[in-house]
Amino acid sequence: MPKDKNNNRDTAESPRVVIDFALLRTFAARNFRDLGGHPTSEGRRVRKGLVYRSSHLAEVPPESPISQLKLRTLITLQSRAEVKHLGAPQPAGRRGVRWEHIPMGDAWFNNEGYTRIASEPGREHLALVMHFREDWRRFFKLLCERDIYPLLFHCSAGRDRTGVGAAMLLSLLGVDRERIVADFLESNLVFTQSLLAAEQLDPVFELIDEKGGIEGFMREVIGLEPAELSIIREDLLED
Repeated sequence: MPKDKNNNRDTAESPRVVIDFALLRTFAARNFRDLGGHPTSEGRRVRKGLVYRSSHLAEVPPESPISQLKLRTLITLQSRAEVKHLGAPQPAGRRGVRWEHIPMGDAWFNNEGYTRIASEPGREHLALVMHFREDWRRFFKLLCERDIYPLLFHCSAGRDRTGVGAAMLLSLLGVDRERIVADFLESNLVFTQSLLAAEQLDPVFELIDEKGGIEGFMREVIGLEPAELSIIREDLLED
């Protein structure tokens, strides 16, 4: 897992974080789950078997449920450096699978680690939204396309970038925040030595509220049109 490397040069603003790739490699294909099944505030339900989230997929054990998925689309949110060190996701090589690499955080990653995004304490997950808005726009525009599901998206650990992406998507679909937070914290079952806290999503929810709700947030912050949001809801919600 990431470890801060102490040096006395401007560490408060841009601390160097060294990635333990050897340890991270052991979490391949873990932290996996279906985002379907959640009820929404309008009495509908997120369809099962269409959108999945996971940690990195450089290795997928035969016994993993990921091995049996009939995927159409795989979205990788890892930087190029992470893919280089950990390996390309195995499902990308399957026939009929479209692989979209959105190298989120490339500007911060290099061969040794990365420079942590400057943010106020407790607001790191909001920083993942705000610093990577163009990447998130690309992510959600992919979700607007037809015939793209079943879809799996992932980063290296499947908990921070992937967790923020899941929180925004479930918010868009009308899932209540208690359930969104529960899905976010489910990563703690895998990463028991580096626990997430419910409060880490609060700044994201606060920004959504400041924009008048998820519609305004997706329009003003992410850059999607109402018609695009409707397509995502139409494809991913059932009565």
